[in-house]
Amino acid sequence: MTAAPEARGSAPYSVQNIKVVVASSDVQVREFTAAPDDEIPWHYHTRVTDWCYCLEGVVRAETRQTEGGAVSVQEINIGQSCRIDAGIIHRLTNAGTATCRYLLVQSGGRYDFHKL
Repeated sequence: MTAAPEARGSAPYSVQNIKVVVASSDVQVREFTAAPDDEIPWHYHTRVTDWCYCLEGVVRAETRQTEGGAVSVQEINIGQSCRIDAGIIHRLTNAGTATCRYLLVQSGGRYDFHKL
């Protein structure tokens, strides 16, 4: 298996650390470490569904149906998770004042990242 493009340093965002756990043509699992104010900016995936599992700290998942649409916010604490379906515009941020870690499981098709 090879590392996903973002794990090799070409991600369209910057977080403290990304550790690739699994990377294949249709599934990737990465552990993110995010400092306060780190974020994966607003984007969507064409076919990929995201599952975000909080390991440490607090992760904020924000979603919206359309660009500029109403934002739905979910704060994910240790042991909690959320699902973000393909096509949903979203971003993930560190919601706390300390480092957070989360596992991001992505599957459903070839990975793409459409930044807004």
